[in-house]
Amino acid sequence: VQYPWPKGLNGIERVACSSMGDLQRMLRQYSSYFNVPITVKRVYVSQTPDPRPTPSAEAPIVQHRRVHLLTSPFSLQPDASATAGQEEKVPQKRIVCVATSIVRISSEIAAQKFLDEKYAIGQVFRILGRVADFHLLEVTTGLGNETTGKPGREYLRRKYLLKTEGFECEIEEVFQDRAMFTTAMEDWIVTPEDRLDIDLK
Repeated sequence: VQYPWPKGLNGIERVACSSMGDLQRMLRQYSSYFNVPITVKRVYVSQTPDPRPTPSAEAPIVQHRRVHLLTSPFSLQPDASATAGQEEKVPQKRIVCVATSIVRISSEIAAQKFLDEKYAIGQVFRILGRVADFHLLEVTTGLGNETTGKPGREYLRRKYLLKTEGFECEIEEVFQDRAMFTTAMEDWIVTPEDRLDIDLK
């Protein structure tokens, strides 16, 4: 992806920001990078009117969603085979990314698959038989505060659009701590998370 990147981004950060946004594909990529499984925790999803209306271009159904992508180690217990007297560093459950989405649906088949049958965003595009148009809208970095990221830690944020006829998703992802993308990652992943149950931005 050709993009005027912010100064100071390293290679893995550019890869993360230019990935196509298919959450399942991202989970596989991040699982490989962190060497632990990555899971999704839904924080909130806006309610759809009941009965669900039939969407159209003039009256799309709009849904707001937020999820946390978490490292989910197989075990939080030290390795029993570790050398005696040597402190074993154990991967912790950490928040990799907070993803906030605005989904606009203007076709009935997309509404059926996404709202009624609960398919994930990436799966809906595949079921529709279309490749999503991907537009990287914005990439920023900054120091976390109470409105974005984690206070006192430098975050990486991107906003992008995935769209096809009848189904459009505007997604903002905030990587809470850029240390996860540096040589400090091994220390980052063994540090216990202190904000797992907070609705982060």
